[in-house]
Amino acid sequence: RFIGDAVGPTLIAVGSIHGNEPSGRLALERVATFLRKTSAAIRGRVFLLAGNVQASEDEVRFIDSDLNRHWTHDNIARNAVTPRTGFNLAEDREQHDLLRHFREILRSAEDEVYVLDLHSTSAGGAPFATVGDTMRNRRFAMCFPVNILLGIEEQLDGTMLEFLNNEGAVTLGFEGGQHAASSSVENHEALVLTSLVHSGIVRRADLPGYDGFMKRLAYSTGHARLIEVRHREAITASD
Repeated sequence: RFIGDAVGPTLIAVGSIHGNEPSGRLALERVATFLRKTSAAIRGRVFLLAGNVQASEDEVRFIDSDLNRHWTHDNIARNAVTPRTGFNLAEDREQHDLLRHFREILRSAEDEVYVLDLHSTSAGGAPFATVGDTMRNRRFAMCFPVNILLGIEEQLDGTMLEFLNNEGAVTLGFEGGQHAASSSVENHEALVLTSLVHSGIVRRADLPGYDGFMKRLAYSTGHARLIEVRHREAITASD
């Protein structure tokens, strides 16, 4: 956590909620190094969180259950407390820890809260953003020169960003590239650092290389472009 002006905006970035997607976590380590050097320039609060810690250590997507499909009403209610008998699933414990942090951050926020969820893909391709289609989410996403996919959140149940969006945060998912590519780490780093500027936490003048980070995000399109997902065809065992 990095606290400048406690009454300013808040940015939460979560890396590697899927344990086989290391680039988000690695990028946040780089961002933390930058924030330590420029702590005096922070005009809000920044929280950098590891997602699924155990799955990341084992380099697998999840242990018992996909943590990014785990945010159902029943799971949240059950994992908001520590059971006497222990947690049933590895992801129950991970969710419990994340919930504790999220609720304290949201409770103490005195300005807008922005949340980034950093992902990568098994195949290569251009980075893109995903948002739940609200005007606040869309407005924030349009600050970045990347393709923005609308409608993915509606196709998936139990995502972390759906929960946080319903809690009042502005949310943005970001697919930075292929899982093992070094460029994915760089793309995630660029997204988080420029988010500090677009959330109002760091002034543009206090982020060296801002133009280069924006150019890096723009290599696929040169500008923000909205794409709506109208249908998701799930693969089956026969595929």
